[in-house]
Amino acid sequence: MKFLSYIIVVAFMMGIAAPNMKEDKNVSTLIPPGWQLLVRQSGAEKVEGDLNNDGIQDVAIVIEKLESAKDQAAERALLIAFGNKDGTYTRSVIADKAILKADEGGVWGDPLADLAIDRGSVVVSFYGGSNFRWYGNYRFRFQNEDWYLIGATVGSYFTGTMTEKTGDEEDYNLLTGDYVKRIVDDPNAEKPKSHTITGNMGKKNLLKLSDFVAAGSTDQFLK
Repeated sequence: MKFLSYIIVVAFMMGIAAPNMKEDKNVSTLIPPGWQLLVRQSGAEKVEGDLNNDGIQDVAIVIEKLESAKDQAAERALLIAFGNKDGTYTRSVIADKAILKADEGGVWGDPLADLAIDRGSVVVSFYGGSNFRWYGNYRFRFQNEDWYLIGATVGSYFTGTMTEKTGDEEDYNLLTGDYVKRIVDDPNAEKPKSHTITGNMGKKNLLKLSDFVAAGSTDQFLK
Protein backbone atom coordinates (compact mmCIF):
# COMPACT_ATOMS: atom_id res chain seq x y z
CA MET A 1 0.00 0.00 0.00
CA LYS A 2 2.91 2.36 0.73
CA PHE A 3 4.30 1.67 -2.74
CA LEU A 4 0.91 2.42 -4.29
CA SER A 5 0.73 5.77 -2.48
CA TYR A 6 4.24 6.58 -3.68
CA ILE A 7 3.20 6.01 -7.31
CA ILE A 8 0.22 8.35 -6.88
CA VAL A 9 2.33 11.13 -5.35
CA VAL A 10 5.07 10.91 -8.00
CA ALA A 11 2.56 10.90 -10.86
CA PHE A 12 0.73 13.90 -9.43
CA MET A 13 3.94 15.90 -8.95
CA MET A 14 4.79 15.26 -12.60
CA GLY A 15 1.51 16.88 -13.63
CA ILE A 16 -0.02 13.72 -15.04
CA ALA A 17 -2.91 11.55 -13.97
CA ALA A 18 -2.11 8.72 -11.62
CA PRO A 19 -2.51 5.21 -13.11
CA ASN A 20 -6.10 4.05 -13.37
CA MET A 21 -6.90 2.02 -10.30
CA LYS A 22 -9.98 0.99 -8.40
CA GLU A 23 -10.76 2.61 -5.07
CA ASP A 24 -13.51 2.17 -2.52
CA LYS A 25 -16.63 4.36 -2.97
CA ASN A 26 -15.20 6.85 -0.53
CA VAL A 27 -14.05 10.07 -2.17
CA SER A 28 -11.26 10.50 0.38
CA THR A 29 -9.50 7.40 -1.00
CA LEU A 30 -9.16 9.13 -4.38
CA ILE A 31 -7.25 12.09 -2.95
CA PRO A 32 -3.42 11.98 -3.03
CA PRO A 33 -1.52 12.37 0.27
CA GLY A 34 -1.00 16.01 1.19
CA TRP A 35 -4.30 17.09 -0.35
CA GLN A 36 -7.88 17.38 0.87
CA LEU A 37 -11.38 17.75 -0.55
CA LEU A 38 -12.19 21.45 -0.85
CA VAL A 39 -15.05 22.29 1.51
CA ARG A 40 -16.48 25.82 1.62
CA GLN A 41 -19.49 27.41 3.29
CA SER A 42 -21.68 26.14 0.47
CA GLY A 43 -20.42 22.59 1.10
CA ALA A 44 -17.96 20.16 -0.43
CA GLU A 45 -16.88 20.85 -4.02
CA LYS A 46 -18.14 17.51 -5.28
CA VAL A 47 -20.61 16.68 -8.05
CA GLU A 48 -21.90 13.40 -9.45
CA GLY A 49 -23.26 12.35 -12.82
CA ASP A 50 -22.72 9.95 -15.71
CA LEU A 51 -19.66 11.16 -17.60
CA ASN A 52 -18.90 8.18 -19.85
CA ASN A 53 -22.41 7.05 -20.83
CA ASP A 54 -22.33 3.73 -18.99
CA GLY A 55 -25.30 4.45 -16.75
CA ILE A 56 -23.15 4.62 -13.60
CA GLN A 57 -22.62 7.71 -11.47
CA ASP A 58 -19.17 9.25 -11.78
CA VAL A 59 -17.67 12.00 -9.64
CA ALA A 60 -15.74 15.25 -10.05
CA ILE A 61 -14.18 17.02 -7.07
CA VAL A 62 -11.94 19.98 -6.36
CA ILE A 63 -9.01 19.21 -4.10
CA GLU A 64 -6.66 21.60 -2.31
CA LYS A 65 -3.18 21.21 -0.88
CA LEU A 66 -2.93 20.99 2.89
CA GLU A 67 0.10 23.26 2.92
CA SER A 68 0.95 26.36 0.91
CA ALA A 69 3.78 28.83 0.49
CA LYS A 70 3.91 31.72 2.95
CA ASP A 71 1.25 34.39 2.26
CA GLN A 72 -0.14 32.40 -0.66
CA ALA A 73 -3.31 30.41 -1.08
CA ALA A 74 -3.06 26.65 -1.44
CA GLU A 75 -2.86 25.07 -4.86
CA ARG A 76 -5.97 23.38 -6.21
CA ALA A 77 -6.73 20.66 -8.72
CA LEU A 78 -9.68 19.02 -10.47
CA LEU A 79 -10.02 15.29 -9.90
CA ILE A 80 -12.43 13.13 -11.92
CA ALA A 81 -13.17 9.45 -11.33
CA PHE A 82 -15.46 6.94 -13.04
CA GLY A 83 -17.85 4.77 -11.07
CA ASN A 84 -17.80 0.98 -11.51
CA LYS A 85 -20.53 -1.64 -11.23
CA ASP A 86 -18.90 -3.18 -8.17
CA GLY A 87 -19.23 0.02 -6.15
CA THR A 88 -15.70 1.31 -6.67
CA TYR A 89 -14.20 4.30 -8.46
CA THR A 90 -11.52 4.34 -11.13
CA ARG A 91 -9.52 7.55 -11.09
CA SER A 92 -9.49 9.14 -14.54
CA VAL A 93 -7.53 12.40 -14.27
CA ILE A 94 -6.05 14.92 -11.85
CA ALA A 95 -5.67 18.31 -13.55
CA ASP A 96 -3.35 20.35 -11.35
CA LYS A 97 -3.68 23.70 -13.15
CA ALA A 98 -7.41 23.64 -13.91
CA ILE A 99 -8.71 25.40 -10.77
CA LEU A 100 -7.90 28.96 -9.70
CA LYS A 101 -6.61 29.44 -6.16
CA ALA A 102 -8.61 31.27 -3.49
CA ASP A 103 -6.46 34.42 -3.83
CA GLU A 104 -6.75 34.71 -7.62
CA GLY A 105 -10.15 36.39 -7.72
CA GLY A 106 -9.03 39.93 -6.91
CA VAL A 107 -11.10 42.02 -4.50
CA TRP A 108 -14.08 39.77 -5.19
CA GLY A 109 -12.45 36.92 -3.29
CA ASP A 110 -12.40 33.21 -4.11
CA PRO A 111 -12.93 33.00 -7.89
CA LEU A 112 -14.28 29.45 -7.98
CA ALA A 113 -17.94 30.12 -8.80
CA ASP A 114 -19.24 26.66 -9.59
CA LEU A 115 -18.44 23.04 -10.34
CA ALA A 116 -21.17 21.15 -12.19
CA ILE A 117 -21.95 18.18 -14.39
CA ASP A 118 -24.15 19.11 -17.34
CA ARG A 119 -25.11 16.94 -20.31
CA GLY A 120 -22.31 14.49 -19.63
CA SER A 121 -19.64 17.17 -19.29
CA VAL A 122 -17.80 18.71 -16.35
CA VAL A 123 -18.29 22.48 -16.24
CA VAL A 124 -16.00 24.72 -14.15
CA SER A 125 -16.92 28.38 -13.65
CA PHE A 126 -14.84 31.30 -12.35
CA TYR A 127 -15.78 34.86 -11.41
CA GLY A 128 -13.71 37.71 -10.02
CA GLY A 129 -12.50 41.29 -10.15
CA SER A 130 -13.61 44.49 -8.44
CA ASN A 131 -15.27 47.38 -10.31
CA PHE A 132 -14.22 45.58 -13.44
CA ARG A 133 -15.51 42.01 -13.30
CA TRP A 134 -14.47 38.99 -15.32
CA TYR A 135 -15.78 35.45 -15.64
CA GLY A 136 -15.14 32.20 -17.46
CA ASN A 137 -17.09 28.99 -17.92
CA TYR A 138 -15.25 25.95 -19.24
CA ARG A 139 -16.78 22.68 -20.43
CA PHE A 140 -14.77 19.42 -20.47
CA ARG A 141 -15.88 16.12 -21.98
CA PHE A 142 -14.43 12.61 -22.00
CA GLN A 143 -13.87 11.40 -25.55
CA ASN A 144 -11.23 9.42 -27.41
CA GLU A 145 -10.02 8.04 -24.06
CA ASP A 146 -9.12 11.45 -22.63
CA TRP A 147 -10.60 14.70 -21.32
CA TYR A 148 -10.85 17.72 -23.62
CA LEU A 149 -12.04 21.31 -23.44
CA ILE A 150 -15.01 21.46 -25.84
CA GLY A 151 -16.57 24.82 -24.97
CA ALA A 152 -15.70 28.11 -23.31
CA THR A 153 -17.48 31.35 -22.45
CA VAL A 154 -15.43 34.30 -21.20
CA GLY A 155 -16.45 37.87 -20.49
CA SER A 156 -15.82 41.11 -18.64
CA TYR A 157 -17.71 44.26 -17.73
CA PHE A 158 -17.60 47.46 -15.68
CA THR A 159 -20.09 47.32 -12.82
CA GLY A 160 -20.73 51.07 -12.97
CA THR A 161 -22.43 50.96 -16.37
CA MET A 162 -22.75 47.30 -17.41
CA THR A 163 -23.85 43.89 -16.20
CA GLU A 164 -22.78 40.37 -17.08
CA LYS A 165 -25.53 40.39 -19.72
CA THR A 166 -24.45 43.63 -21.38
CA GLY A 167 -20.64 43.56 -21.21
CA ASP A 168 -18.08 42.00 -23.53
CA GLU A 169 -18.46 38.26 -23.97
CA GLU A 170 -17.02 35.54 -26.20
CA ASP A 171 -18.62 32.11 -26.51
CA TYR A 172 -16.81 29.29 -28.31
CA ASN A 173 -17.98 25.86 -29.45
CA LEU A 174 -14.60 24.20 -29.84
CA LEU A 175 -16.08 21.08 -31.44
CA THR A 176 -17.50 22.98 -34.42
CA GLY A 177 -15.42 26.15 -34.42
CA ASP A 178 -18.53 28.34 -34.10
CA TYR A 179 -18.32 31.48 -31.99
CA VAL A 180 -20.56 34.33 -30.81
CA LYS A 181 -19.04 37.59 -29.61
CA ARG A 182 -20.82 40.48 -27.90
CA ILE A 183 -18.69 43.61 -28.15
CA VAL A 184 -19.32 46.86 -26.29
CA ASP A 185 -19.07 49.77 -28.74
CA ASP A 186 -17.97 52.45 -26.26
CA PRO A 187 -17.09 51.22 -22.74
CA ASN A 188 -16.85 54.83 -21.53
CA ALA A 189 -20.38 55.74 -22.56
CA GLU A 190 -22.92 56.44 -19.81
CA LYS A 191 -25.16 53.72 -21.24
CA PRO A 192 -22.90 51.51 -23.37
CA LYS A 193 -24.36 49.74 -26.37
CA SER A 194 -23.01 46.60 -27.95
CA HIS A 195 -23.18 44.58 -31.13
CA THR A 196 -22.92 40.85 -31.75
CA ILE A 197 -20.90 39.02 -34.35
CA THR A 198 -20.97 35.32 -35.20
CA GLY A 199 -18.66 33.18 -37.25
CA ASN A 200 -16.62 30.05 -37.52
CA MET A 201 -12.89 29.96 -36.87
CA GLY A 202 -12.48 26.43 -38.17
CA LYS A 203 -11.84 23.32 -36.13
CA LYS A 204 -8.69 23.31 -34.03
CA ASN A 205 -6.96 20.64 -32.02
CA LEU A 206 -8.84 20.32 -28.76
CA LEU A 207 -6.95 21.22 -25.58
CA LYS A 208 -6.59 18.39 -23.08
CA LEU A 209 -7.87 19.02 -19.57
CA SER A 210 -4.46 17.98 -18.24
CA ASP A 211 -2.92 20.88 -20.22
CA PHE A 212 -5.57 23.48 -19.41
CA VAL A 213 -4.36 26.39 -17.25
CA ALA A 214 -7.18 28.22 -15.49
CA ALA A 215 -5.03 31.33 -15.06
CA GLY A 216 -4.02 31.27 -18.72
CA SER A 217 -5.44 33.24 -21.63
CA THR A 218 -7.80 32.09 -24.39
CA ASP A 219 -4.75 31.65 -26.61
CA GLN A 220 -4.21 28.22 -25.11
CA PHE A 221 -7.30 26.86 -26.88
CA LEU A 222 -7.74 29.34 -29.78
CA LYS A 223 -4.32 29.44 -31.40
